[in-house]
Amino acid sequence: MTVPDRRPSRSDLGPVTRAYVKSMGWRSLNMHTHISLVNRYVYVEVPKAGCGTMKATLGGVEAARMNPGMVQRVQEAPHNRFNATPFVKPFQLPPDLLEEVLTGPGYRRFTVVREPAARLLSGFIEKIGQGLKQAGPIVEAIRATTGRTVEPEQITLGQFLDVIGAQESRDQDPHWRRQADHLGLGIVDYDAIIHLEDLDASWARIGALTSTDDLQEQFYCRYSTGARTLMADYYTPELLARVAEIYARDYPALGYPVPD
Repeated sequence: MTVPDRRPSRSDLGPVTRAYVKSMGWRSLNMHTHISLVNRYVYVEVPKAGCGTMKATLGGVEAARMNPGMVQRVQEAPHNRFNATPFVKPFQLPPDLLEEVLTGPGYRRFTVVREPAARLLSGFIEKIGQGLKQAGPIVEAIRATTGRTVEPEQITLGQFLDVIGAQESRDQDPHWRRQADHLGLGIVDYDAIIHLEDLDASWARIGALTSTDDLQEQFYCRYSTGARTLMADYYTPELLARVAEIYARDYPALGYPVPD
């Protein structure tokens, strides 16, 4: 499913929206920003950081105003951003309202983030190891630099890090893009940045952010890779040091300790 290219003129956007779009692109803003005008919140998703759980849970609450069928569609296909989403998307708003959503005190803005090395490994295992479409650019980059064509399942974690470490954040696939840049930290002010590792204990806080009483997880992520339990199987100290270098801003900005 592609994002409709209904972009306003850059000059029509408010200053925060304009800066965010300049940094990450209009398509990324539309794909990853989920707005509730009724409950006056904005959830900005970070792929591979509980986004399926968040979209299914919050989306189920939003869809409950519509009909039971919509709730079921949202929870069965949380990543379908258009046919099965009850959220308002940025391209649907006039520029002045979008700027208010991203900056105004009347809206609560929050996200869920993940420890960078675990998140990257999850993306590598799922997208590269399974040969999904996100593997294509990595295969091509390796071929361009080495002259050799490899199958996705042959790509090592070290080769993967070499490719993505040379990319600017905007050019990285969102599943392993630097989170601080993806979220526009320093551009957009967030009311809460929740660690995925603390999500189970954070539903009351998310309920307050979304004006939803007794909120609890309503969706089990069926695509979990279990990356957190596989760290020692994939990472050497040298590879972890490389991750710390590539994601040097993420660790302090998101409140995670740099790996030893």
